[in-house]
Amino acid sequence: MSLAAPIADDIFDADGDVLLFDVRGLGAVGFQLSGTFTLTVQFEATVDGETFVGLNMLPSNSATAVSSTTAAGAWRANVAGYRYVRARVSAFTSGSANATFLAASTGGAH
Repeated sequence: MSLAAPIADDIFDADGDVLLFDVRGLGAVGFQLSGTFTLTVQFEATVDGETFVGLNMLPSNSATAVSSTTAAGAWRANVAGYRYVRARVSAFTSGSANATFLAASTGGAH
């Protein structure tokens, strides 16, 4: 028997779109963005559930962490100690993006 990891997904197609993910008790998340689009996504996290701050995520093809993106790709981050993480569209021009968070009990970027 296999257990499915927690997952959240949505389509980003407007400025201000948000994908919120509850990570209490989890160690890491992966995030993937795909599609044809012109937009900016901010990676953010909160401890108190209200005040979000930038979250550095490690791209799959780089050793340099980022807190935002304008391109399709995959990222991972350590989220131990946070209540929620979110991906937020801070600028939108056109298209649509498929956004997905997937949780893991351990791992992430250090």
